[in-house]
Amino acid sequence: MHVDRLPLLFLTLWCVAGCPRDRGELGSLIEDADERQVAIETAGPAVSGDLIGKTPKRYVYTKRPGLHIDLPFLAGKELARLDPEIVQDQLGVEISRTELGEGQEHVIMEKAEVWLLDGEMYRLRQQLAHPMDIPTALGVSGFPLDLGPPIEGANEVRWNRAWNMRRMRLERSKEEPRLYTHIDVWRFLPREAQ
Repeated sequence: MHVDRLPLLFLTLWCVAGCPRDRGELGSLIEDADERQVAIETAGPAVSGDLIGKTPKRYVYTKRPGLHIDLPFLAGKELARLDPEIVQDQLGVEISRTELGEGQEHVIMEKAEVWLLDGEMYRLRQQLAHPMDIPTALGVSGFPLDLGPPIEGANEVRWNRAWNMRRMRLERSKEEPRLYTHIDVWRFLPREAQ
């Protein structure tokens, strides 16, 4: 057997041996992933030449500097499953919650409004810290500064199906029409999730 294929063969055999179905049990996928992560971390240096001395790290979310709320990160996540520190930092404390029916809820948080479908955040609306132009409003919310030409409305600009969102809106300031006061993003529309 060719020496370069040994690490791949070892990894494949290790993954197959760790599968709970092969042991005749269903088990928890989360527990199995945690067990495999502990095994990787305690196994020592990696076998492959380019990974010698490196151990895989768990993914830990860190909000980029300058972001007010990382809307692309939050949209589509289950609110209850997020780390409480992330929720506190980005959304603040929960102020009120209203059942809307059909698995939907409207949650008013200290820093934003959130709409849930079966616990998943499908819409987030945030008041910007101050009136902003389009690039600034997008940038402090976690989006690229230029999403292409928007659809212009009397009170808003909007993008459909941009940056992995179903809809994004910036609401125009009444005092200064070239500036925007709120950003409203929809990961999906509830009627499309059915």
